[in-house]
Amino acid sequence: MRLIVATTLLLLSLPAVAIEVVASIRPLALIADAVLAGHGQAQQLVPDGASGHEYALKPSDRARLASASLVLWVGPAHEHFLVAAVKGRPQLVAQSLPGMTLLPARRLADAKPVPGSLDPHLWLEPDNAATIARALAAALATRDPASAEIYHRNAEAFASRLAARKAALQQRFVPLKAIPLIAYHDAYHYLDAALGLTFRGSLTHEPEHKPGAKHVLAMAKRVQAEKIACLLMEPGADAALARRVFGAQPYRAVAIDELFTGVARGADGYEAGLAAMADGMAQCLGAL
Repeated sequence: MRLIVATTLLLLSLPAVAIEVVASIRPLALIADAVLAGHGQAQQLVPDGASGHEYALKPSDRARLASASLVLWVGPAHEHFLVAAVKGRPQLVAQSLPGMTLLPARRLADAKPVPGSLDPHLWLEPDNAATIARALAAALATRDPASAEIYHRNAEAFASRLAARKAALQQRFVPLKAIPLIAYHDAYHYLDAALGLTFRGSLTHEPEHKPGAKHVLAMAKRVQAEKIACLLMEPGADAALARRVFGAQPYRAVAIDELFTGVARGADGYEAGLAAMADGMAQCLGAL
């Protein structure tokens, strides 16, 4: 007992360490904000609007990575540009964490899984966000023992809120499960799977890539045959392509931002981003 008390007093007497977490993209920065609540915010590496796949690091970015206490990133499946830059640096790789739900990429034409692939948008599964938060809290606790209890408490509170929000969203979308939808770019697998939605394909592999005429025709036929009237788009996506696919058939095209660009930074930012996406999906499916 004396040893436990002495150890506790020692930890409490340790000075707080200046912790600098660099998160690759905004959603991970928001998760880190929830864990760091009361101890500042994470630094976001990739600016809003820039590609998280092909971002070109500036000298200031490299300096930020070099001085970071910890780098939080999705992993090679998403931020290819970071593989060499973080080699040997303290890091937390989300795609490699135990307990993560990892889903395959889906084929454009029929939404069937691509064998051996990984959909990198894993932060959109609330359970994954909770797993990342807990792993981050554990990593920070080893670097800043004096604040370990705060990190763990913040992570557990975040995970509890997410569990409640996921349950509420699943209940909300029960009446919408059978309504088919397609996406401009398949970035929402983890969320639409968590909600049990009926995803029927996507228009392009990446927003900046134009699909071939054959695929556009195939998707137009599917839209007509299955009476699909919901298209999930990303901000700035090509509306003309959507019109080519849907033709004269009425449809709703709703912009869904999987990078939470418009969400304010803070301890509840991730939850706000998830809620905004869910609202957009419900609107697209005709529920709002």
